[in-house]
Amino acid sequence: MDQPRASIVIPTFNRADLLPKAIQSSLDQTADCEVIVVDHGSRDSTPQVAGQFGDSITYIRRERDFGPHFCWLEGVLHARAEFVHLQYDDDWIESDFIEACITQIDSDTGFAFSAAKIVRETSGDVIDIQFEDWLPKTGIYPVAALEKKILSSLISPGSAIYRKQLMIDALYQGQLPLSESTYHGVGPDCFVSLLALLRYAKIGYVKKPLAVFQAHPQSITIDAKSDPEKKQRINDAYREVKRYYSDLKLVKKIRRLKGLIQK
Repeated sequence: MDQPRASIVIPTFNRADLLPKAIQSSLDQTADCEVIVVDHGSRDSTPQVAGQFGDSITYIRRERDFGPHFCWLEGVLHARAEFVHLQYDDDWIESDFIEACITQIDSDTGFAFSAAKIVRETSGDVIDIQFEDWLPKTGIYPVAALEKKILSSLISPGSAIYRKQLMIDALYQGQLPLSESTYHGVGPDCFVSLLALLRYAKIGYVKKPLAVFQAHPQSITIDAKSDPEKKQRINDAYREVKRYYSDLKLVKKIRRLKGLIQK
């Protein structure tokens, strides 16, 4: 079997009603991709939904759920391609998403991302477009052009493709070494982009909104907006990740000054 240009990993949990669109949009890519659906512990009809797609996807099922990060990691470990896109089960991507992003990656680029639409579940109306104003045009940019924006915001893996090794190394399963704040499922989704900034000199960018995020009550982000305590915990968890990045960046600078690393 030929190696795919990208692996699309879809972690899922009890979202049988939303999952088909995520899978179909992944199968509809203009680039050659493999689609891996990882189901850890769903108790709804997810196995039957996945079964409808037959051999066009790889379906991995575990009876016990140990949290989203283990589910993500299993999918990434099964990926055969050098580049991985983490597709959330309640969102989808346009058919040229992988093709457009992968053309903005060279040997010095850790990941590429596109602008993203947020649509209302009930009507399909576009209520926001993210990242479209970050840069003037599609292209490959030095890390310095985007670092401040990434640190002040968040690039969702759902709008990006990453090198497989970055995904594996970023998917820590517990707390960061000096972390004091955590929240379920929050952390590695931010850290994978920051880790890329430490290891690579460039970032790929596609100005066209090719990723689609759905606003609905089950979304962790939408849910947090109505619960101040949850929102604060999420913000604290992301703050820990960004602080850890700053610490690692300082360590890298010290090592460079000591001649222990070249770049």
